[in-house]
Amino acid sequence: MKAQEIKLYAIDPPALVSVIASGEIVASPAIFQTHTLLAASTGAPVEWVPMEIVPTNVGSAAVALNPPHPHGALLMADFLLSPDGQAILEKFYYGSATKVHGFKKWRPERGLSTDKYEKDLLHWEKLLKDMTRK
Repeated sequence: MKAQEIKLYAIDPPALVSVIASGEIVASPAIFQTHTLLAASTGAPVEWVPMEIVPTNVGSAAVALNPPHPHGALLMADFLLSPDGQAILEKFYYGSATKVHGFKKWRPERGLSTDKYEKDLLHWEKLLKDMTRK
């Protein structure tokens, strides 16, 4: 892969979809389906094609350690994870972990301890740098 001189972009996925839509690059393995669907809904000439196995996350909601309104924060998290909350997230192209998308999902961190996850993350970051830098 290193010989292919792959260029890394230090921009967020929605901006990367725009770069693809402009024709500056033809594809990226680091694009979220939801960002592509949003761009396509506005007429951008893009399509999201899943890899054989799609790295993904489970979708989650987090509450800060000491929120100013802890009960309100818990209610918001509960709502986001509810069917109504998931429908709103889907409507505005944030995606839903509960929706079946028709591709095989892979959650690389599943079953890992925090220590093992951090070690694996360092390994993959080093591999990415080794493959993409001259």
